[in-house]
Amino acid sequence: MNRIVTGIVLGVLCVAGLIMLSFNSLSNENKKDKKKTYSIVTEWRLPEVLDEVSGIDWLGDNRLACIQDEDGVIFIFNLKTSKIEKEITFAGHGDYEDIRVIDEDAYVLRSDGTIFKVSNFRKINKTTTKIETFLTEDHNMESLARAKNDKALLLVPKNREPEDDSYKGIYRFSLAEDKLEETPIQKLQMKDPLLADLKGKLRKKLQPSAVGLNPVSKEYYILDGRSKRLIIANEDFKLKKLHFLAKKDFKQAEGITFSEDGTVYISNEGKGGKANILEIALK
Repeated sequence: MNRIVTGIVLGVLCVAGLIMLSFNSLSNENKKDKKKTYSIVTEWRLPEVLDEVSGIDWLGDNRLACIQDEDGVIFIFNLKTSKIEKEITFAGHGDYEDIRVIDEDAYVLRSDGTIFKVSNFRKINKTTTKIETFLTEDHNMESLARAKNDKALLLVPKNREPEDDSYKGIYRFSLAEDKLEETPIQKLQMKDPLLADLKGKLRKKLQPSAVGLNPVSKEYYILDGRSKRLIIANEDFKLKKLHFLAKKDFKQAEGITFSEDGTVYISNEGKGGKANILEIALK
């Protein structure tokens, strides 16, 4: 009889504990909601083929170039019609993470640091060049950004540097030479005061899932999908401002881009729901 009573008591305590955890989690999420420093202007639900959308870039005329992290295909998505207009195959199966379009060429980043240059990507005579770099799968590359002078692209590892957890390098890819420089031009400091709120290992203070250059302000927007944050940095990658992203709005933020006037677009993988693209306005 005592065992039965003990079992009942333990069961009640477990249920109460779970309720408290759920309440605390919801309470913390509500607190973040109250601190929202952004608003969602428009949402576009993406078709099933883009459930794993991993990178986006602005093409102009209300169109985005999108990739997903399973197949080597560039999807042209029309924001006015909410439909895919064109599919452009450039390579086979792979873990593709970001895309940037410079003039008539598209550059697609694979997670192991390999860059695919798709020349004249919207034309029949397109060609794909596979460019190997010194980066590896251990770096877990997810971000490809324009440099402020547009003569280069910038790459930032999501994971740790091989020998130093205190920073993550900003690596320059020359568009003229199709070559990635091994010495970082800048460093994201993991001990920056703006990152002090996040507990845990130093290398996980900031894990960029996408980085984009705002064409108007010339600031870099660093998206951290894991920690649900958007961080603004100046042109020298000094961190300036932190925006918390609510979990209900950003289930898995993976891509970021801007229109010519600085409008911000962020893409989310499906992760149990519908993948989407959000136009947001920062306060």
